[in-house]
Amino acid sequence: MNFGVLLDKMHHPCPTRIRCGLLICLLTVLAFRQPLNAQSPNAQPITDATPTERRTIQALFDRLDQALVARDPAALQFFGIAAVSPRFVTIEPQTHLSHIAVSPAGALVRQTYRVAGRADDGATQTLAQGAHDFGLARLPDGGFAFTAQRWADPPDALAALSAAAREEWDATQNRVVSGPTALASLEAAPGEDDARPLLLHLVAERRGGRWIALRRARWEGRILDETALRAAEERNDANDFESTLATSAAAMPAATTPDATAWLRGEMARLPQDAAGQAHFFLQHGQSGWVGLGAVWNPAEAQEENETIVARWREQMAGNSYLSAAAHRDFGFQLRAVGLFAEASDQLEMADYLQPGLVSEAQLRHARTQRAYDPAAQAVVQLQKEARIGLDVEHPAYLIETLSREYQTQPTPLRALRIGIEYSKLARSQQAASWLARAERMMQSGALANAPANDVAWANVLDGHLRERQRLLSWKPSNIIRSALFTVRCYPDDRSVLTLLAALESAQHTVYADFGIPMGNTEVVFWRSQSEFQRYTVQFSATASSELVAAMTLTKLLTTRSGPLVLSEEINAFLDPRADFFGTIAHEYGHVAVRHLSRGRQVPVWFNEGIAASVEGGYEGYLPRVREAARQRRLLTMPEMMRWNVDGERAFLAYSQANSMIDYIVARWGKEAVLEILRQIGRDTPPHQAFTQVLGVSQQGLWNAWRQEGIR
Repeated sequence: MNFGVLLDKMHHPCPTRIRCGLLICLLTVLAFRQPLNAQSPNAQPITDATPTERRTIQALFDRLDQALVARDPAALQFFGIAAVSPRFVTIEPQTHLSHIAVSPAGALVRQTYRVAGRADDGATQTLAQGAHDFGLARLPDGGFAFTAQRWADPPDALAALSAAAREEWDATQNRVVSGPTALASLEAAPGEDDARPLLLHLVAERRGGRWIALRRARWEGRILDETALRAAEERNDANDFESTLATSAAAMPAATTPDATAWLRGEMARLPQDAAGQAHFFLQHGQSGWVGLGAVWNPAEAQEENETIVARWREQMAGNSYLSAAAHRDFGFQLRAVGLFAEASDQLEMADYLQPGLVSEAQLRHARTQRAYDPAAQAVVQLQKEARIGLDVEHPAYLIETLSREYQTQPTPLRALRIGIEYSKLARSQQAASWLARAERMMQSGALANAPANDVAWANVLDGHLRERQRLLSWKPSNIIRSALFTVRCYPDDRSVLTLLAALESAQHTVYADFGIPMGNTEVVFWRSQSEFQRYTVQFSATASSELVAAMTLTKLLTTRSGPLVLSEEINAFLDPRADFFGTIAHEYGHVAVRHLSRGRQVPVWFNEGIAASVEGGYEGYLPRVREAARQRRLLTMPEMMRWNVDGERAFLAYSQANSMIDYIVARWGKEAVLEILRQIGRDTPPHQAFTQVLGVSQQGLWNAWRQEGIR
């Protein structure tokens, strides 16, 4: 979900008017590194060992195979097998030494393997599969011995994603609920969709020539209706699947299986192999398994040159370069350049093992420290952080539960209307209509006759608001897709909505993992065209008529004696090929997060836009633009930034400066300072005081410090 004039990324001013919601369930994290070689098991190893050394090393690994067969705990541990079920009567290892590099002190050996268990009925199951590298010590008698030096490949990304799909399938079969469950207790009204229709959303990253499985999400709802789904399943024979591999994401779904391995493999092969980015894979729950819907690719702003260099190195390391300590070292440095820190550390350690001293102790320590910043490690930390943050206490599901208890004790029209509005935010339209009717019957019966004037006024406002929400349903698309943080309204059988779901998940992940803001529920309306988008949004904002507006947040604010109140908020968007849709949605969701944390109070526009630009991953070209403006002494002053009366080229610079100033606050005071300024404003602290209390400087003082030391 992201979020103008045409400013590099087609963002737009965010007019006011409405809010609603959708919820994304984050699940697990998995990682993978492709093996360096793809030789057949019978191929001769690539080696610089003498025939005698090779035979000796092979004999050592033959003994390891024998220990595996004997279920030796240490041997099983080498292959990552914690225990073997008693139902397997035999263990059958299939191993191959693909590379043997020798040195005066020992050898570096790469082994590929598949370890299977065979039951007494002949059925087999793979217990472990992959590749790993061993550091061997040379013995005085010329033999070799295992050491503690071993480098294991992470799990294969395809296998990890497939396992996640099967786990999710099993969970649906057993009616097990995982992830945020805020909506689990909110039953659907008769005639409304229940939570059973399911979309599975798997996220993986391609970087440095390999895939890394990151996380998964579950969406309630469907994209294909029952008729289309059945037709898709009937077409899912092998020939149909093969014919889809070269087609677009909207192609015919792949074979229907619980693990979806074949479909995932095909989609991964179809996506760019020489570029960095994230892939979002979507599957819909079918009668007998998952039906693949398509994959959405979000390219990363990476240095293409580095990606090409790493890809070339991978090819070289699959050959004779494996035998060179210097090659392992140089490959490690290139891996570090693209952020694959764990793999880089492994390669530097291998280089040092083959040729002690080739990599300095300081370099090795630094590489080991950087492992914590590897994408796979970061994914785990981010999801753990998101789980701790959870949903905001004002999430509609929580409010419905609290208000319902209060209504049972003391039924009032005001409580009934509030419950109806929260159901409406979750697109539970029949429940919302039922509570609206209940409230109006109570009011017609005189329930407000002796009520305080304030309650009567509130009842009238909420009654009008809920009536308006119900009236607007006829304008909006009818298909509903939900997650813990969003309620998406889209058209049935419109697979272009996959791009929206991917962008929403990515934006939500940034807001949670990077900024740590607990969120409520946001409604998102996805239109098929700009004309549909404008026909609806121009009812609330003239800005929507601009050809440059690709998305818009409509926020309905109510002024009260205790401050502004956000009655509702919704993001409207359409898939504009001219815009970076992921950036647009992230920017827009950044504004929603700002409004959420500041409780609808007035936030300086430059600060609001700077945060939104940061959430989107950085306003395009902002750093060079700011540096050049500083060099030419044409930076916008702080008074100009605070007035935010900018257009044309000045708007490009204004957004860029705002983004850079947020970077400076984060670098000097930390992200928590950004959030605390918003919280203070939300507690009715004037913005100028909030900056002074949190940062110790005024906004002008902040600009001065940023100008002196924040522009790099």
